[in-house]
Amino acid sequence: MPAILPVFSRLPPHGLLICGLVVTRIIGWGTTFYALSVLARDIQRDLSLDVTLVYGGITLLLLTGAALGPAIGKRLDVEGTRGAMCIGAVACAVGLGLLALAQGPVSYLAAWVVIGIGHAFSLANVGSVTVAQLMGERTRRVIGLMMLATGLSSTVFWPLTAVLAEAYGWRATWVVFAALQIVIVLPIYAMIPRLAPVAGPSATPAASSDSAADGGRVAVAQRRGAFWLVALVFSASGLVSWGLPLHLIDLMRQAGIGATEAVGIAALSGPATLLARLVDATVGDRFPVEQTALAGLLLGPLSLMLLVWAPGVPLAAAAFVICFSAAMGVISVARATLPLALFGRGGIGALLGRLTVPQNIAFAASPLLFAAMIAHVGRDWALIASAAIQIVAVVAMLALLRLLARG
Repeated sequence: MPAILPVFSRLPPHGLLICGLVVTRIIGWGTTFYALSVLARDIQRDLSLDVTLVYGGITLLLLTGAALGPAIGKRLDVEGTRGAMCIGAVACAVGLGLLALAQGPVSYLAAWVVIGIGHAFSLANVGSVTVAQLMGERTRRVIGLMMLATGLSSTVFWPLTAVLAEAYGWRATWVVFAALQIVIVLPIYAMIPRLAPVAGPSATPAASSDSAADGGRVAVAQRRGAFWLVALVFSASGLVSWGLPLHLIDLMRQAGIGATEAVGIAALSGPATLLARLVDATVGDRFPVEQTALAGLLLGPLSLMLLVWAPGVPLAAAAFVICFSAAMGVISVARATLPLALFGRGGIGALLGRLTVPQNIAFAASPLLFAAMIAHVGRDWALIASAAIQIVAVVAMLALLRLLARG
């Protein structure tokens, strides 16, 4: 024991709690988002649901978050995140339990609304607010490091979900995931200290110039334009990154890749995301966050075209998964850190809550949009449309860079 204590003494303040929050994010995203792509076919068969309705559960989750996000964000700035995240863990557990009991479309979709409430209170942007309140000026580095491990969520939960579903069925799988929320996630959230809120200006786009003292780089006159450019960048890129992964395994299977091989290739997503976030966390401080985000945005549409140019080729599919996941890994870190860099930490909960509205509406449309595109225009045109959407995000980021250069 004495030999171990010096190791813990060298950890940064709240280091153990940050490690715990990493575990909660792996479990949270794995159980409420990634698991559905493995279980969707079984649910569709047993409940006699259309595949669009099955993925509509994710849409309801995100719309619920959009509705609750601004109000929750304001409370986080006032009260901290501990209470909200504990409520979120319980709500996720209840929703996952209801999902296991679903008998038809009404009960199935109602369960996703409850999960959406839990998601809004404990996942979404709440983790970033927690880190900002705990870590101060080290927020960007800590978020990058924390998201290193959370990038493994799909790698852990896609195979785990497949094993559980094969052995016990999809209903028992949801029950196991509900138990994880209570047994592991809730106790970790309860460890979050009650903190005084970060002092700062309002998180609206027209916030006062005092936020510059807290790291904000955008001048007062430019805040509204910068806010909406940020919203457009992450809404457009998220329209692809939230919808495509849910259909990734099916896309590869439609191209002629076997089910087992498709799951294995899809599982490369986690390590690729992890590597991209590792690079961002180690060298990202040398570059403005908007430049690293632009690099990820440019890589996205190029990687999408690999599946169009080489359909059914496992090597091309693997290259796509690696490149696309790396791009989305960088962008996901920027989604949390760019608002902090541009607008400062003061009132960050309210700011991220406001950004939740346009982003979650886009994210919510994404699963249904991709399901409809794949069904009606085919795999290739769905991928081409995805690349075009990401080019919109690239243009918006270039406009943001121009605005910052003028400031």
